Amino acid sequence: MTDLTRRTVLAAAPAAVTAGAGVSIEVATASPLQLLEFPTPESHVCAFIKILASLEDATVFHMYKGTMEALLPGRAPVKLVDSTTVIRRQVEVEPDGHHISIWEATVYHRPGHIEPLESFENPLNGRMVRPFHQREGRGHSLWNNEGSKFRRADGTWVSSNHTGKPYALEWTQAGERIWTSRYNAGVYVKHPLDPENWPLEFAGPDLLYSEKTTSNGLVRELADPSIVNASATYSLNQTMLWWPWLLMGQTPGFLVWNTNGVKLSSADALAVADRKLIEKIHPTIFDSGAPWEGHVNLWTDYPKMREPVPA
Repeated sequence: MTDLTRRTVLAAAPAAVTAGAGVSIEVATASPLQLLEFPTPESHVCAFIKILASLEDATVFHMYKGTMEALLPGRAPVKLVDSTTVIRRQVEVEPDGHHISIWEATVYHRPGHIEPLESFENPLNGRMVRPFHQREGRGHSLWNNEGSKFRRADGTWVSSNHTGKPYALEWTQAGERIWTSRYNAGVYVKHPLDPENWPLEFAGPDLLYSEKTTSNGLVRELADPSIVNASATYSLNQTMLWWPWLLMGQTPGFLVWNTNGVKLSSADALAVADRKLIEKIHPTIFDSGAPWEGHVNLWTDYPKMREPVPA
């Protein structure tokens, strides 16, 4: 994913489709399920952004909870930690489209607990490890009627459409709900740590990953042009090489992160215990201004905040 945050693709839509104006999201009345149809790239963009963010200027929050498991050859899956994550998106409508800034804050904890996990014995190698409660962002994306592009950390833009075909999503509808899934895989970043100085933290030169995200909304909300910020649920399944704080070195195997969550009507809709959990580690994520400046993620923060653990 080069310099981008993992999910900067959760972004915005073009100014031309604000509030659904001029967008043809059709209802196929011949179907008993009232199936929605998206005849143009613009209609796909509009529907997608309504359930991921907003078609008007807004600050939008998602919260999701998950589990982190480890898979090693010849061994049953091992559950390591639970996670709680808050994603914040800032939508700004400009003449060239919808600009979306995204920040993400994650806290690891024990199952059923509401306190950040400070340390635990890694059951995979017996080492005492300290979870690194990561943050990501600012990511920045721009959507127009043809799709999206994302700003790299160096300020340059890259298009998300490498097919050469008009922008389109695969939608599935059942009853009153409709959803779309996206799959990405490749090299997230080149490993920034030197294996000579960080032998236990270095998992390999290429930080490989694969992920599938699913966004689920209501048919009636996507079909209603007066609704610009639709309710939604969200899930993520991601496999990746070892986080450095697990001190796994280049041990064969990988992590599996499964999460499920929901779009919040506002930050105040977050459960008090969950909000306190996040704020203990990431106190600025709910501030009125930008939570933090610059472009950071685990791989930029970790070498600044941790020291190598001797092998």
